[in-house]
Amino acid sequence: MKPFKRLMDRKTALRIIAENLERIDRVEKVPLEEASGRVLASDAVAAFNVPPFDRCAMDGYGVKAQDTFGATGFNPKRLKVIGEQHAGEVFQGEIGDGECIQVATGSPLPGGADSVVMVEYTKLDGEYVEIQSPVYPNANVSPEGADIKTGDAVVKAGEVLSPAKVGALAALNIQSVEVYEKPKVAIYSTGSEIRPLGVDLEPGQIYDVNSYTLSTVISRNGCIPVRKGIVVDEREAIESAVREASGYDLGVFSGGSSVGTRDLFAETVEGLGEVLFHGLQVKPGKPTLFGLVEGTAIFGMPGYPTSCLSNAYVFLAPALRKLAGAPPSEPRTVTVRMGKRVVSSSGREQFLTVAVEDGVAYPVFKKSGDITSMANADGYIILPVNLDVVEEGEEVTVILL
Repeated sequence: MKPFKRLMDRKTALRIIAENLERIDRVEKVPLEEASGRVLASDAVAAFNVPPFDRCAMDGYGVKAQDTFGATGFNPKRLKVIGEQHAGEVFQGEIGDGECIQVATGSPLPGGADSVVMVEYTKLDGEYVEIQSPVYPNANVSPEGADIKTGDAVVKAGEVLSPAKVGALAALNIQSVEVYEKPKVAIYSTGSEIRPLGVDLEPGQIYDVNSYTLSTVISRNGCIPVRKGIVVDEREAIESAVREASGYDLGVFSGGSSVGTRDLFAETVEGLGEVLFHGLQVKPGKPTLFGLVEGTAIFGMPGYPTSCLSNAYVFLAPALRKLAGAPPSEPRTVTVRMGKRVVSSSGREQFLTVAVEDGVAYPVFKKSGDITSMANADGYIILPVNLDVVEEGEEVTVILL
């Protein structure tokens, strides 16, 4: 067994990944109802003002502000109610001095009115209403264009369409948008011991876990997972799979990236292209590989489920977001106390999975081959290379999954 040439630190590996990936520039048009989570390819520019009219912001009465000056609960101003206006309706005509219109939230400000008195400060008395508190011009009114003005770039190219941004586009009657195509990512599980779900296992065999966990990470980061199946530990099969993967936007292989005599993946990538790093100074996930074949980035992830998924969160997810044109994802973190003493003796940066309960983090890591090390975790703590021990009660930062 040959050792790894050199173990690379996490930050250097992330830099190399970023330097060798570019956003996929293929563009497609999708209906607005399918646009959530997609990356906009061109600015969405407003063709009209929003709101398109001066809009009543409260239920009450559209008035001339000067008619309310001096009003109090003991000395109210009496105005004649000459009509009623609901949302979606427009009062025909204008109010005169001493007159008002009953209005609903969202309805246009009646002609002649310059403000709205909230219904809470009024008392209806037949054809008249008593105004018990003064208002000033533009009170309780959303002026035309207060939200969006004609020519505004409401959502800019490169932004991810959140529910709120989709709503802004709907307010502008934008029914379809140009977005970047989702990159297609080929997923392979390597190893003669791996079997697909739904078949009976023979002694020494295990089910394919990694293609499913990787598919989820890929989908969550704006790309399309394409599960290509299981690749046996034979040079011809691995070479064929790597060549096939180079026809996708990204290729991800799990298993076959260590330095065992049967692990042919690394030398296949090196023979067909270039290995940019192989071996990371992290635990779990030491045997991770990243390379290029015919211009396509190829990841070799560890075969152990916890190692594979852990490194997918740390290294694969940023790569996926860059391919998709999405901005980097800022990790969600929480500061808690350590629930038990942890000794780190690996000489590598360690990703320690933890469950968080009542402000306390409890380690749940078992072994790299145990998927429950991740399934039972709320997040993970990064333990630096030079850290020997974390004491019980010590404050730590948990990166939430």
